Amino acid sequence: MGKVLSTFPNGFPGAISRSVDNIVISMANGADADIPFGAPLFFVPGQNACEPFSESSEAENFLGFSARAAVKTPETYGESEAVFTSGDPVDVLVRGSVVVSFAHGVDPGAAVYIRKADGALVTNPGAAGTTLLLPNVTVRTASDADNRAEVVITKRNLI
Repeated sequence: MGKVLSTFPNGFPGAISRSVDNIVISMANGADADIPFGAPLFFVPGQNACEPFSESSEAENFLGFSARAAVKTPETYGESEAVFTSGDPVDVLVRGSVVVSFAHGVDPGAAVYIRKADGALVTNPGAAGTTLLLPNVTVRTASDADNRAEVVITKRNLI
């Protein structure tokens, strides 16, 4: 007996999606921590490197999102590992569309914020000072059952 599929996932975090004008750059992971795919990244002044969100991150240093390179095999990262390790080069999507994970369901057209308390992506700005607006980032698709959605970076922010 056949099965009817009525919902489809948006993809895996960090997967570049749909756009023909994506721009991906490579930068060193300047953090001591691993960077998961689909994480928002910020420029580290003076190091020509990037790092994930931290308490000291500022909106004007937002670069883009860590991207999953489709041409790389499981042997590159390991089958269960989905991170860029400290010091490794990181593929950073600075313009175009990418799949990311949100803290809750989202609707297309919403602005994207990082909740400072836990670094989660949200579309609600919350109380003053509790979130950081990611410049030039908008939700492109509705979220799926795993709260993953496509976002689009409409303009390069720094580099």
